[in-house]
Amino acid sequence: MRDQVIHVRLDREVLGFIDMLVKLGVFSSRSEALRELIKAGMKEFELVNNVVKAVEKLFELETREGDIPIKLNGASKQLLEERKNQS
Repeated sequence: MRDQVIHVRLDREVLGFIDMLVKLGVFSSRSEALRELIKAGMKEFELVNNVVKAVEKLFELETREGDIPIKLNGASKQLLEERKNQS
């Protein structure tokens, strides 16, 4: 896949931090710093991505089976009932 160029607006604090990392030699350029920091941020949100995929799978099962595939109690059950009532 070919790299894409994007334009991003950063406030002074963020840019100052990036420039400090470059000046200290942690990264060789602003581009490298931003690229690596974005990758690190993506790893932090990997769990969110997994949860979204799991919820989508449950919705697919619900549609296919015509019922909620997993029976839950307590607050989870209440949330699902409220969702059902909104439909």
